[in-house]
Amino acid sequence: MNNGSLENILKEMILREELAPGERVTEIGLSERLGVSRTPIRTLLPRLASEGFLTPVGKRGFAVARFSDKEIFNALDLRALLEGWAARKLAEQGADPEVLAALDDCLAEGDRLFEKRHLDLEDEHQYGLMNARFHRIIVEACGIPMLAQFIERLNVVPFVAPSVIVFDRIGLRRAFDLLHRAHGCHHAVVEAIRNRDAFRAEFLLRDHANHQRVSMFERRKGSDEGNAPPPARKRGKRPEKRG
Repeated sequence: MNNGSLENILKEMILREELAPGERVTEIGLSERLGVSRTPIRTLLPRLASEGFLTPVGKRGFAVARFSDKEIFNALDLRALLEGWAARKLAEQGADPEVLAALDDCLAEGDRLFEKRHLDLEDEHQYGLMNARFHRIIVEACGIPMLAQFIERLNVVPFVAPSVIVFDRIGLRRAFDLLHRAHGCHHAVVEAIRNRDAFRAEFLLRDHANHQRVSMFERRKGSDEGNAPPPARKRGKRPEKRG
């Protein structure tokens, strides 16, 4: 199991509350539970803490962060608003050739992932890294450092950062469809920025954030359906026969 897959597994465990909010997590406990060595766990715990999934406890310990769906969705909405504004400013001022080339590299990397018409678990991780780079390029290129600081603060809310792509719960076939549409939006955003169409660039990038909201909802729905008890049978009069 590589680090990317292991990271996704841990995030899914937090999302499904297999690791409960407030629960202490340790290297040895997780390594025994997942059947892996302590070395990759030791590397991942600080990273998960930096992304908001865990909170530091004591000198070297961690606990699962407490968060709600409302907090996540609010942070996603704010990130969409701010990143859309960054895309608008970048389109208005005109992107440098180096910026457009970097965005084109992201598009090409994403295209290669979808050429084979299916996704592997490692592809989720690679897409997440590319997606984070794509968003970071736009935010940094608009030339407003304060905006980047605001977005970085939002990105520490669990499941909000654009690098967080976890679809284990809904399956890779459904993940392919969602990410393929999202990457199509990447292409449209770059085209709008290249054409200096500020209104369209802002609208598209704000709408693009909805794909992450959909993926979050799908995972929550899958978790709830998997854990929900069967519906109770109602008692009452039998319906009258009509004939």
